[in-house]
Amino acid sequence: MTVNRIRPDLAAGFREPPAEAKAMVRWWWFGASTTAADIDEQLESMARAGIGGVEAAFVYPLAPEQPHDFGSPGFLALVGHAARRARALGLRFDLTLGSGWSYGGAHITPDHAAQRLRWEERPIGPHADRLPLPGRWPGDRTVAAFLAEGAPGEHGDAFAPLGLDGGTVPVPPGRGPRTLLVATAGGTGQQVKRSSNGAEGPVLDHYSRNAIEHHLAAVAEPLLDAAGAEHVTAVFCDSLEVYHADWTPDLAEEFRARRGYDPLPRLFHLRSTRPAGARFRADFHRTLSELLEDRFLAPVHAWARERGVRFRVQNYGAPPARVSGYRHADLIEGEGWGWNGLPRTKWASSAAHHLGAPVVSSETWTWINSPSFRARPIDFKGEAHDHLLAGVNHFIGHGWPSSPRDAAEPGWAFYASGAITDRNAWWPAAPALFRYLQRMSWAMRQGEHVADLALWLPYEDAYASFGPGEELDLFRRSTALLGTETPKALRAAGYDFDAVDARTPAESVLRRHRALVITGTTILSEEDESFLNGLAAAGLPILVVDADVLPDALHTTAADLIPALHGIVPPDAAVDRPEVGVVHRRLGGTELYLAANTGPEPCTVELTPRTPYASWETWDAHDGSTLPGHGPIRIALAPYAALIVATSPRTGPAAPPPARPADPIRLSDWRFTGPGGVSAPVTLPHVWEEHDPADLTGTGVYTATVDLHHPLPSRLVLGTAGLPLPERTARQPQSYQARAAEPLAAIAVVHVNGTEAGVLWDLPCELDLTDRLRPGPNRIELHISGTSVPAMRSESWQRVYTAAATAHGHRFTMQELDLVHQPTRTGLFTTPELH
Repeated sequence: MTVNRIRPDLAAGFREPPAEAKAMVRWWWFGASTTAADIDEQLESMARAGIGGVEAAFVYPLAPEQPHDFGSPGFLALVGHAARRARALGLRFDLTLGSGWSYGGAHITPDHAAQRLRWEERPIGPHADRLPLPGRWPGDRTVAAFLAEGAPGEHGDAFAPLGLDGGTVPVPPGRGPRTLLVATAGGTGQQVKRSSNGAEGPVLDHYSRNAIEHHLAAVAEPLLDAAGAEHVTAVFCDSLEVYHADWTPDLAEEFRARRGYDPLPRLFHLRSTRPAGARFRADFHRTLSELLEDRFLAPVHAWARERGVRFRVQNYGAPPARVSGYRHADLIEGEGWGWNGLPRTKWASSAAHHLGAPVVSSETWTWINSPSFRARPIDFKGEAHDHLLAGVNHFIGHGWPSSPRDAAEPGWAFYASGAITDRNAWWPAAPALFRYLQRMSWAMRQGEHVADLALWLPYEDAYASFGPGEELDLFRRSTALLGTETPKALRAAGYDFDAVDARTPAESVLRRHRALVITGTTILSEEDESFLNGLAAAGLPILVVDADVLPDALHTTAADLIPALHGIVPPDAAVDRPEVGVVHRRLGGTELYLAANTGPEPCTVELTPRTPYASWETWDAHDGSTLPGHGPIRIALAPYAALIVATSPRTGPAAPPPARPADPIRLSDWRFTGPGGVSAPVTLPHVWEEHDPADLTGTGVYTATVDLHHPLPSRLVLGTAGLPLPERTARQPQSYQARAAEPLAAIAVVHVNGTEAGVLWDLPCELDLTDRLRPGPNRIELHISGTSVPAMRSESWQRVYTAAATAHGHRFTMQELDLVHQPTRTGLFTTPELH
């Protein structure tokens, strides 16, 4: 039922959202073994399914023989063909500026490669000496040497700097055992991950402008020229995974200019996490963050703008990227689920909200229900809800594996992530899934995100805590210091938040937030204190949790934080179920609340908004329908289901009384025709694999006939009951899986009296059959398809990956491939009813 009483324009847009809200996919090219015909076929299939575009990603080769190398004329011709064909089909085309990740390749010389410090401790005696410097790899150089009284482990880091004299260290006389410490700088040795053939080589130095400019000229320019800038929406940089990189040749000079003192005499503090060196370590690692922004992000952003394309980036990882570094991007992206914490999606959306970016995307389904091809549509939808709750409003799905049509079923797969491909057995449900996601994405772009709280990122503590050999991942260390309890408590209490740092625009913080919370913080930089004191002077309440910083702020404990917040601002959108998350958008006098059940059981939830309302309605993204409500906002949510609640201060017409339900008609007598064509009566619940141990992949048909008379039923209902899922077996903790009981597995295309009526793929498992049933006998068919996991067990399919390693070396490991041999379950698990 559709009643357009709250902003009819919004309701209409929700029913028929624009194409730019469609989900995209990362399109993996395995080496350069694709063809123009394969490209055309795959892009056309994406367009038919409702996918809105691709991000071309060039990864490791699978076919033993490769017709082209990455960057060769033949390869670039295929890139150009793909970009033109995508645009002709109305698909967005984004381009990764390199192969694999992070940026680098065969064109990167030692001078442009990522660099790190290496340390060597050597026990020495009390005698004066001239010691040779430690043996080094070619190109390494010694940057500092230190001497401490006491043997290794006993000196307490009481080091004093020594001078260097060519290839030796002059050591003065001492009184007893001593320790010599030498710091050497050189290449990290890290090679580009998952590189294509012809793209093998070192990762570039992300602190060097010369290195990124060389990469842009050698790799990015030819790629963009081949695609044609007029066909490309954005160029892309994946998450930063530059391991152990903590040096660049002019780092000492840059440090002196930025910090005002020489780092070399204090460099030994990087060898420990002792408190005496905390300020130096913070200064050192903050300098690396600045160099990343000034010499990597800013140059790529400027390069993209000069060429008329946008720059999209996942700005987190190592080097130590700051959330405010997203100001050097046009399009902001995160990844990861975990809505009641601070995942990378929340990191990215926080930046987008403060930078005024209306769209924030996510790398979605990176680790979904492994191994590849095991994820079902409900898994994809459930994780998508989690990203929406984190503030995301555009999905870039992982991903579509480009595969030749003659490849063994179910086609090629990426080593991780979901398989979004027409080779997947559940693909008939793809148009419905992507239409659902398109509506949700569009709704969550309307107006402005509402978050009462700013959550301070404890960078200074994070910088100071980085120890020797640790990855300099500022996101991971900052969120570890914040902990999980405070974000979880805030969301559970009905508050939303955005993460901020000292480079977040103060005007935006003051306009958007009602208070700022500091937790996990023991030290602040001068810039931090200046920024926070400025916010406080402008009237923003600051709450400090269990820490001794900002003495004039309101200090509280973790246990008392929520009551303290209640005294400042009531919760924005409280719910009475902990598994239900809410995200709020405001536009004019209309409020939109997305309420999502993130748990495996159905529930009824009461939503209590702070903003007064006179009328409300729910929006359902499955069909774009709206349904008016009355009284307090109470909504029923199936497992992993979501609705949008729209409220208005204007009074609307009264909601119609609920119709009196007729007695349901149970459909108990079914006949099953398996993929092999064998037909027989079955008793429900029915699992294919319990009756045929073969590795079945395909579609089986369940058929029932029922005599009806007026008044005719209008809905086919399987509900939410069914068989519980087997125990979770995926070993990756970040691997998302919806855990609800299954009425069927995995999807069913429904035919009524010989005509297709729709697809069952989600919970609650229901389908509108209005005007499809008739008096007398009616034939109902459920064409059920499972996943393509059984096909992954074949020797011919698995041989692809062993052959690739033989031909091209070990470039990847298929994620949890052994799990394909676990039993699968396909069929009809509950008794359907007509209502």
